Amino acid sequence: MAQELALSSPSTLSLVQNGSTVREQMAAMIGAGLHVFNPEWQGSEKGGHGPNNSAKGKRYSGTFRETTLKILGSDEQITFPVQICTKVIDVKEALAKHLMVDPEILSFVVKQGCTMRKQNDVEEVGRVVTVKGIKSFKMEKHKWPHPTAVIGAGYHGLKTCMMYAKSGDHDFVCFDRYNRVGGYCWITAANKHSKLQTEFGAFHVWWGEEMLQENCHFPGKEWGIWPRKEKVLEHFHFAAERYGILPNIRFRCNVTSIDTIGPRSEHSHYYNLGVQSLDGPRKTDEVACSVIFNYPGSMTKNRIIDYPGEDEFDGTISYGMADDCPYDKLGGNRIAILGNGAFAVENARTAIEYGCRKVYIVTRRKNLASPRVPCWFVHQGPAPTPGALVLKMFQPMYEATGFGDPWKFWSVHASSDRSRVHIIQNSRFGIGDVTFLAVACGLLEYVQDTLKRCSRHTLHLTGGGTIDDIQVILKSLGLLGDFEVDRMHKMKQMVGQFCDGDWRRVLLIDATGMNAANFTTFSTGISTKGFVNTYKYLYEHPHEYYKMEKDGLLHALPCNAANEKEDKPAYVTDVKFAMSSGIIMDGLCPRLAILNDCDPVYKYRMYHACHPLDYFLDTAMKEWDHYQELWKTQNGLDAPYQKYPYTREMIEEYFQEYSRNVAGWEVRADGKMDHWPEIGGQANKAFGSVPQWAKDDNAFAEAQKAMESDHIKWWGDHLVKGALGSGP
Repeated sequence: MAQELALSSPSTLSLVQNGSTVREQMAAMIGAGLHVFNPEWQGSEKGGHGPNNSAKGKRYSGTFRETTLKILGSDEQITFPVQICTKVIDVKEALAKHLMVDPEILSFVVKQGCTMRKQNDVEEVGRVVTVKGIKSFKMEKHKWPHPTAVIGAGYHGLKTCMMYAKSGDHDFVCFDRYNRVGGYCWITAANKHSKLQTEFGAFHVWWGEEMLQENCHFPGKEWGIWPRKEKVLEHFHFAAERYGILPNIRFRCNVTSIDTIGPRSEHSHYYNLGVQSLDGPRKTDEVACSVIFNYPGSMTKNRIIDYPGEDEFDGTISYGMADDCPYDKLGGNRIAILGNGAFAVENARTAIEYGCRKVYIVTRRKNLASPRVPCWFVHQGPAPTPGALVLKMFQPMYEATGFGDPWKFWSVHASSDRSRVHIIQNSRFGIGDVTFLAVACGLLEYVQDTLKRCSRHTLHLTGGGTIDDIQVILKSLGLLGDFEVDRMHKMKQMVGQFCDGDWRRVLLIDATGMNAANFTTFSTGISTKGFVNTYKYLYEHPHEYYKMEKDGLLHALPCNAANEKEDKPAYVTDVKFAMSSGIIMDGLCPRLAILNDCDPVYKYRMYHACHPLDYFLDTAMKEWDHYQELWKTQNGLDAPYQKYPYTREMIEEYFQEYSRNVAGWEVRADGKMDHWPEIGGQANKAFGSVPQWAKDDNAFAEAQKAMESDHIKWWGDHLVKGALGSGP
């Protein structure tokens, strides 16, 4: 097709015009949103093309050339490829879409002799055109009268502040109750022995290609793969310093109230925050802001359940978070952990590390857990990993350790041939190899039942059984939200991520549960970056939101009201709610998805740089063997050696299946590519620049197919009848 597009001498077409190839010129036009014209469409029946069709009507030239656009009263200009036949209306509409403005405000003016003349929309665009109606060829960001407020300096709050600062916008203020960054989850809730369950590469707070800078690039080995609590907190402070956001954070304060000033329906409304100091006199001052990002923490209160007979238990009963349990006194004891979420799995590991003789996880239903290899694989994959492949990767660990058949777990909904899988459960995967190893070695046992009552050192279960000789009960029964968050916002419901439907007050928690058929991540890094990108973009371009609202956004988004009987505030939403909200937002504003179009290549490239397979696998195997040696000496383990269930050859087979059935190109276990796609989102490209897919033969072929359908229709609608054939 590329060779068919130049008209002057079709039989002697040169692939180089004005220093660039026809292919690059075509790709630049398509990437800009312009419509390429194929001269062979002329005179063909019903727009079809063929050498024997006779020309009818005016002939249009498809020869490529360049057009330069200038801003009136400015030195700014852009030059990009067009065809001789390219119309003014095509350039206007494409440029307006790129800048997120109304094409009606644009005027194109060309020099004609000694005067300037306004071009009509149906004319061929001039070679040098002065554009009226805009101040720049870069998207102009809206300037709000008051700063952006970020409530919470945990992971989400830090990420938000860093993304604003990295984009050059320092007009924000962050509020936090602590005297350091890190938030409730890692400062208070995490135990002193807590470790990151996912790899650091998926979690680090500067995740994202657009976050990279000279003093903060891909994470190095100094951070480890699964760092402990203090190292995680150190990385938060490191990032806050490197991105220069500490001066924007007010520590040791609490936002106690939010008052809306002016009608919410008016663009001019803003908010007054009541901010109380937590040091010295509890003085409260008011802070005006135009936009609010609120990160109250997933859920911050233990679900308190008291069981009959606890006073007779004659042992330790505590909760498995915030260092409530005296871990250093657990050695030699038998422990029962109530619950099966991430904290339950974390506590099982810690208890065994401290020399417990036996740990029981008592749970109504046994949830799926993830070994380390599938977790790593999902996080490096440039395309989402299907649930069927995830379960296939679970199988070696499940089979080797007697953990069960992953396909038969209650949360798995699979097709009869197991080619399609949907996983739905109330908690996320507990991640780690040690859980499985402890089961295989007899140190950990799952009991699918619930506690009915206690007696001395004994748990009496609802199903009639007992667990005897228990000295410690750890409760990990889940967390509850705080109704104070709802009251602060004076809200009755969440509408998507909007507090009470107010688009300038967004709130995010780590949504509860799991509901997925394909997996991009088991961690928070990717989703948080996407969340901030979405709403930061809308606040910088509010006209885009107003367009979405006009198209029915608030009626389409899911709603979540408070449920006092279940102790669930309105802001506590599940993963299905969050996913539905995101899909609807992207559907009404396709540009939102483009904001993250560099993520696939970035995550693949970054992961193989900071956690290459051989290093990752070697570390996982060494820890696997270390635990077995430790348990022999510390826990009195007398069990045969358990070989690590994964090998490099096995993982390479996963890559081959993934490349063949998912990616459509070779995704290699060593992280190498013959030709690295250019990193950089198309959303941030200059108008008319050559897109990153231009050098990819498959991508270019797909673009040509689109041209043969979409572009011919556009030209058929915009040219004089008969120019593309007689038609029906």
